Amino acid sequence: MDSNVYLQLASQMQHHNTANIILKVLETLCFKVKVESVFPTKTDIEKHFDLYLICAKGAPWNDMLPSTLMELAMDRNVLIYNAEKDNICEQLLLLANVKGVFYQDEAPDLLFKGIQKVLSNELWFKRGEICSAFSNLLASQPKQKVISKENDALEKLTNRERTIIRLISQGAQNKDVAEQLHISDHTVKTHLYSAFRKTKARNRIELVNWAQQFLPTIMKSGIDISHQN
Repeated sequence: MDSNVYLQLASQMQHHNTANIILKVLETLCFKVKVESVFPTKTDIEKHFDLYLICAKGAPWNDMLPSTLMELAMDRNVLIYNAEKDNICEQLLLLANVKGVFYQDEAPDLLFKGIQKVLSNELWFKRGEICSAFSNLLASQPKQKVISKENDALEKLTNRERTIIRLISQGAQNKDVAEQLHISDHTVKTHLYSAFRKTKARNRIELVNWAQQFLPTIMKSGIDISHQN
């Protein structure tokens, strides 16, 4: 196979077993590999690598994904590797269009197979997680099927709630939102729970999914975060 791969390798992990195995697998597949210790830059993204392998060592992605990762996965093949089971939510990755995830110390044959599957336009997730993700999406369809109902939900949201949804969907944590809006963590949680109720989202994952569909409407509203109730 003649493919270009971007391998993001955290500096402290340069000699880690999983990273070394990944490199050997890519070399076996005769890929052209660019190894970097930083997240892909705009220039790297514009080069259209066939696959981006992003290190998840120590990343707390079981609740919210960083906006940079979500933007990259939107129209690129992204595989997460070196993931820790307690820090990763596969359903959240699926909703963000990430193609698959490798956990720490995966066997070389699984890495080999998974990379090939993703480059063949397939997903590399646990079957149960894929089923659960699709079940959740189907379960939410009755709420999201009628556009007028969603317009009603948008109208019910206050400017502050819209802003918080926008920031949360971009990867901000509660404390980040509190600092940016100069409010307390408790106030952020209050607005967030109100947004859950109005959008019929049962948790942050469903709120992110809702925001991914209707966030453009919020973004176009020209919210001024400096003067809100």
